[in-house]
Amino acid sequence: MPPIRKQKRKNLYYGRGEISMSDFFGKNLEWKIFSLILAIGLWLIVINIKNPEETMSFTIPVTIENLETVTSKYDLIVSNLDEIENKTIKINLRGNRLTLESLKNNKKYLNEIKAVADLELFRYTKADEVNKIPIAISFSDEYRGLVFEEQNQIRYLDVILEKRKTLTKTIQVDIEGQTEDGYVVLGPKVTPGEIVLSGAESLIDQVDSVKVSVNVSDIVTSEKILGLEPKAYDAKGKEILGLEKSTDNVAVQLSVGKKRRAVLQADIQGTYAQGYISTGIKIEPQEVTIVGPENVVNNLSQIKLSTIIFDHLDKTTTFNPEIILPSGVSLWNSTDTKVAVTIEVKKQVVREFKIPTSSLTVKTDLQFRYISKEVTVYLQGIEEDINKITENMIAGSIDVSDYGVGKHTVTVNFTLPKNIRQVGEAPQVEIELVEPKEEQEVPEHEGVPATE
Repeated sequence: MPPIRKQKRKNLYYGRGEISMSDFFGKNLEWKIFSLILAIGLWLIVINIKNPEETMSFTIPVTIENLETVTSKYDLIVSNLDEIENKTIKINLRGNRLTLESLKNNKKYLNEIKAVADLELFRYTKADEVNKIPIAISFSDEYRGLVFEEQNQIRYLDVILEKRKTLTKTIQVDIEGQTEDGYVVLGPKVTPGEIVLSGAESLIDQVDSVKVSVNVSDIVTSEKILGLEPKAYDAKGKEILGLEKSTDNVAVQLSVGKKRRAVLQADIQGTYAQGYISTGIKIEPQEVTIVGPENVVNNLSQIKLSTIIFDHLDKTTTFNPEIILPSGVSLWNSTDTKVAVTIEVKKQVVREFKIPTSSLTVKTDLQFRYISKEVTVYLQGIEEDINKITENMIAGSIDVSDYGVGKHTVTVNFTLPKNIRQVGEAPQVEIELVEPKEEQEVPEHEGVPATE
């Protein structure tokens, strides 16, 4: 049996003395445990002082997903895209300072934190209603330990979706400035002449016109202007933005001409009903302003109207003939295109007048006496004029200067008021011419020679 060796006790040395393990752990154990706890506490305090837990705010851009998919698949358009495409939200994150600061340095959070609004979650609404698309917040794996303080609060992106609509409009030219006095810009021609607009239905429905603006202050001859932008306007003249256009540039061909005033000339071909006459013709407007090539306009002082044709007209009537313009000539004012020609028609009446022969003027060198006491004449005119006439206003005369002595039947000539005419058979009177005798009494119905 091998000899038994004595096991030596391990000793700890402190300074010059030798300390055993039992002495080290056995003596002052309470103080040693307290020191250990104190050291751990101090370590935790230092860590929390240098890297405490706190809250930081971050501004995150909102990413819109499936925009192209939704708009093309359902033929929709986001009418407030300008408002939401740069949308951001503010979130508060809680975590250790060092972690939060590392996230904020160089805007690293833009790659680690995502705010997404998925348009596939839309619903159909009216043009003035809003789709509230929820915004989902997500973190990369490295920062999942952070606490999103608003995690129970749902954020929304307000999106307005409308049906897409298209509209084709003629492009108009808005002339600005003034040419030299007496000269104007003639019929500007736009190439292309039409434009196709596309956009939200609510915007398209507001479009009243599409125009390009041209300043003619410095234009003295015909020329072509390129690179003009057509713009859409509503009925109040306010530009409508946010529309897609089939073209952004058009060309305008300008021609310069001259303008002047010209009188309108009526061409009337017609008959009036029996007993009716025209008492006046009125043209409204009487003149128009025409524009055209200078060599043509300078020779135009009158403009003809289309022929007015009627038959048996028996009342005042207004006609609307067209203005006949030579080639290359147009009206300066579009309101002049409507012309009214009024033909005033009134009924005529016939009235009998008995004129005493003693009131007639006789041209003769002989003495005479009337065999007829009066002469009857029939006058025609519109009623209001006829009713104003009296016998005293009707002047009659006979010429018997070439007649010899004896009895004669001669025609009486009457001088009549304006717009009155004599109708029926020519009135005649019987007269007897006699040789003049000295101191011969002139009986009743006789006369002396009329002086010329």
